Amino acid sequence: MSTLLIIQFFLLFYDTKCSLTTDYYMKLIHQETLKILTSVLPEQNEEFKGADSETTNDFATRLSEIDNFRILLLEAGGEENDFSSIPGLGPLLQIGDLNWGYSTTPQKHSCLGMKNKKCLIPQGKVVGGSSSTNGMLYSRGTAKDYDKWAEMGNTGWSYKHVLPYFIKSENSQVDGDVGYHGKGAEASLELNLPIVDYNGKDQIGLGLTQFNMKRGKRKSLGTAFLDGARKRRNLKVVTRALVTKVCINPDTKITRGVEFIHRNQTFRALVTNEVILSGGAINSPQLLMLSGIGPKHHLEELGIIVLADLPVGQNLIDHPVFSGLRIHTQDSIQPPDFATMVEEFTHAFGPLTKSYNIHGLMFINTTNVSDKVPDVEYIFVPPSGNNEARMVSKIFNSDNKLTQYLEEVNPTNDIYVAVVLLHERSRGTVTLKSTNPLHFPNIDTNMLAEPEDVDTLIKGIEFALKLFETRIFREINAEPKLIQFCKEFGQGSRQYWEYALRHMTLTTYHPCGTTAMGIDGTMSVECFRRAFLAISMRATVMVAEKISDDIKREYGFEENTEGGINHTEL
Repeated sequence: MSTLLIIQFFLLFYDTKCSLTTDYYMKLIHQETLKILTSVLPEQNEEFKGADSETTNDFATRLSEIDNFRILLLEAGGEENDFSSIPGLGPLLQIGDLNWGYSTTPQKHSCLGMKNKKCLIPQGKVVGGSSSTNGMLYSRGTAKDYDKWAEMGNTGWSYKHVLPYFIKSENSQVDGDVGYHGKGAEASLELNLPIVDYNGKDQIGLGLTQFNMKRGKRKSLGTAFLDGARKRRNLKVVTRALVTKVCINPDTKITRGVEFIHRNQTFRALVTNEVILSGGAINSPQLLMLSGIGPKHHLEELGIIVLADLPVGQNLIDHPVFSGLRIHTQDSIQPPDFATMVEEFTHAFGPLTKSYNIHGLMFINTTNVSDKVPDVEYIFVPPSGNNEARMVSKIFNSDNKLTQYLEEVNPTNDIYVAVVLLHERSRGTVTLKSTNPLHFPNIDTNMLAEPEDVDTLIKGIEFALKLFETRIFREINAEPKLIQFCKEFGQGSRQYWEYALRHMTLTTYHPCGTTAMGIDGTMSVECFRRAFLAISMRATVMVAEKISDDIKREYGFEENTEGGINHTEL
């Protein structure tokens, strides 16, 4: 999150002798930041734009490799822009006009420190989907998660089967040199945690952060996959086209096409072969339910003809992240002035090339140190030097007391540690608000409803505090910062941390689970042919790669597990 609010001093630092490139980015950053920080999130999709197309780009690219296929890609958002390519300004994209503007329903167990007890749920509404707006972290997950897919009956989806598809779509520039981890590395070793490549064989330990970027700029799925494929004659891309319904024959249950709105007119696109939905965990279930696929009782309440009674929209899961762990140290930093940061960015280095200012990830198992499957992830963010309270408060949708806490953060001395729950037990739902496709659905994340989730997060916090008791952090007098509105419970007590968790836990913007994989492993909704669905950034791309090969093979073309799309570079 570094470098963001220093933009308000734009005029003070503006240097008329800057190069044209630097001058362009300074003006762009100034204009876009002011627009975003003064914007109001929409209550519904009033401009007919916004489907999360993260996977569509990969599907369109891979399937259009076959000359015999004719591909129509309907993207409800617009094109990416130069502002979204700047990693250091990524947080602002979560509340900008490349974002849907979703928020949860009022929550009972989490988000209590947010306005109206609602957490924001950013989802990309742009070519590239959420890969054009997210934090760009490249993380595959643990192998055992994929092995469980196979154990549940989805043959061909174990880690050994999907690994080639992870490798296919990357051009990694990670050299494995973790010698410059500094304080974090020494502290982890003191706690017997190894230095690891968390996208390799083992995850447990501290790892060098890997991002989807190239030469200091974001590498989204739009720029990585779609830009080159657009030159193909068999691929047609239509932007600002909002799909409103999947057309399904009620007798044969075969998908025949989709209806969509483009330039204020309704069109119908008919297909010979497949319809691939990649609206993500929010849009896809909304579209399916509007089309008659979903829980019978819910659809009948809204007067929708039920074509299939399936638990679409159920089982919503997202990684809860505790945002209240900040460590004050005697070390301090001072950031360069704004003009210098922009000049450095044009040469592919400096603070603006750091996504969210994240410098490291760590994975642990809080209950069994020898278990290779982590249940908690840590994201380490050193002090940025900039007062970012206003920006962070808007991104969090913070109420007054949480905003006050953020304003008390020392931007030159305080380390932020995000504590992420990886295997949450709580489940939420996505349901329809109405039959109007422009109305946002109801999103109930139901985070921290299960006591076990709270227990694991508290264990995760306690382990993080041990990290800051190690020698290297004692030397800089590291100590946890008091959360004032929790102090009545006694700093460090279970009640203190649980109260903090309920108020300061939000999502990591990784929703999934609402459109389950078909029992035949095709990712299709059970009982429906020619309708494929995609899930949530690195795993999503892998799924798209594998399903694309499956579709090619179904129509008699050779699969291809080799390739190399250059979108992962440090």
